[in-house]
Amino acid sequence: MKDSAGDDSTVIERLEGALEAEALPKAARDYARHLVRRLSQPVRVSLLGFPGAGKSQLVNMFLGEQVVPEGAVLPTTEYAWGEAAQMIITGTDGVPIRVHGADLAQIPGKSAAFLRIELPIPILQRINLLEVVTDGSSEELNSGVDWVVRRTDIALWCTQEFAAPEQAIWRRVPDSLKDHAFLVLTKADKLSAQNMLRKRVSSLETVVAEEFHSLFAVATLQALRAFKEGNVDEAMFHASGGGALTSEVLRHAERGRRADFDSAHMFLARYQVDEGGERRTSRGVSSRGAPAPAVEEPAVASPEPAVPSQEVPAEAAPTKPDTTPEVIKGPQVAAAAVAAAAEPIAKVENVALFSDAIRFLRRRGDSLAKSAEELGEGSAKGLIDNCVSAVEHLADLFSEDESGCQAADAFIDELAEAQDMMVLMQVEDGDGPAADAITLLLQLRRDMEMQLAA
Repeated sequence: MKDSAGDDSTVIERLEGALEAEALPKAARDYARHLVRRLSQPVRVSLLGFPGAGKSQLVNMFLGEQVVPEGAVLPTTEYAWGEAAQMIITGTDGVPIRVHGADLAQIPGKSAAFLRIELPIPILQRINLLEVVTDGSSEELNSGVDWVVRRTDIALWCTQEFAAPEQAIWRRVPDSLKDHAFLVLTKADKLSAQNMLRKRVSSLETVVAEEFHSLFAVATLQALRAFKEGNVDEAMFHASGGGALTSEVLRHAERGRRADFDSAHMFLARYQVDEGGERRTSRGVSSRGAPAPAVEEPAVASPEPAVPSQEVPAEAAPTKPDTTPEVIKGPQVAAAAVAAAAEPIAKVENVALFSDAIRFLRRRGDSLAKSAEELGEGSAKGLIDNCVSAVEHLADLFSEDESGCQAADAFIDELAEAQDMMVLMQVEDGDGPAADAITLLLQLRRDMEMQLAA
C-alpha cells in the first residue's frame, strides 16, 4: 500500500495527465475523473437526524471547540478546511457571498439556504463535515436524505431513540452507504441519568446489525468539556464516548481514502499510464497528444450458474508479465473454484464473525438479485460500486478480528483479491462485469458457509 503524500500527489498528476492527453477509452476516462474527484478532497462525513438531535454539538465535538453557539439557527452547513476562517453564504436566490471570519451572527437568518464555513482546524484536512438541517417534517427529511446520499462517504444518524419514524426515513439510504454509517445516541449522559442508556442500546442491537456499521453512545457536552485551551483531557474525552466515535470515523475515513488510492494504482497499471501521465501502448510507444489505440478486451461472458457448495475458490490467477491485467470473468471464477477443491479448509474458531458476515451478504442478496434481473436493460450503473462497497465492509469486519482465528486471517487475503478484481470490473463497459461482480460476491458467501460447515 502506498502511504507517502508525495506518492499520492503523483497518482493524481498521472491521472490528470492521462485525461489531458485523451489517451484513455471513454469508460476509463469517466472512471479516472471519478478517481481524481475522490482523491482531491477530504472524506465527506454527513450528520443527519431530527431537529434537536444534537447534531450541532457533535460538530463542535469533532472540531474541538464551540464553533456553533448553542441555540444558533443555521441552514444546512458544511465545515471544511481553510488557511483562514471564512464563510460562503448562499442565499435563497442562489447567489453566494463570501465573508471573512466565522462570526455566525452575520448569517442572515432564514434568507440563507446553504452555508460553507472554512476553518484552519486540522481534522478538516482529513474530513469535511456536513450538518443537514430540516424543519423535521417527513417531506423535508426524505428530501434531505435523498440529497445527501449523493454527497457523502460516511453518514452519522444522530438520535436519542431511533424510533419508527426515523427508521422509515433511514430505509431510503442505499445499502452501500449503510456499510459506512453509524447510529449515534447523542446526549448519552441524560439517558444514563434516566437509567435508560443500557436498555436503549440493547433495544437497538437488531436494527443496528441490519442498518448500520455500528452504534456509539456519546455524552456530547462532556466530550466538549474535555477540550480546554487547545489541550484535550484524553480520559474525559474517551469516557464521554466521543473518543471512540472520533477514532472510528477517522479510521474509517483513512481506510476509504487508502482504498481509493489503491484503486487508482490498479487503474494506472491496468491502462499502463506512466509517471508523466502518458499511456504506453503494447509497442512501448507513448500515446500523449493522441488517442491511444483501443485495448483489446476479453469477451464479456454471461454469469455462470451457482458453483456447487463443495467447491472452494482458488487464488486469483497471476497476471501475465508485460500484458494488461485481465478482468476475471464469471466462468473463470467458477473454474478457479474447481481447481482449488482439494485444498484443506481451515476450521472456523470465530463463529460469530463468519455468521455476521453471512447475514450481511444475505441481506444484500435481495437488492442484488433484483438488480441482476434488470441487467439486460442496461441498468448496471452503480451495481458494481454496490458490490465493491460490500467487499470493503467485509474487509473492515475481518480486519477488526483479534481472535487469532486462522480461517479469518486467511479470508482477509481472499477479500483483498476480490477487491482487486472488482476494481478492474469498475472500468469495464456493459452488463457482463456487473453480473461477474454479483457472482463473485455470492461466491464469497458460499466460501464462508462452507468454512462454517467444515
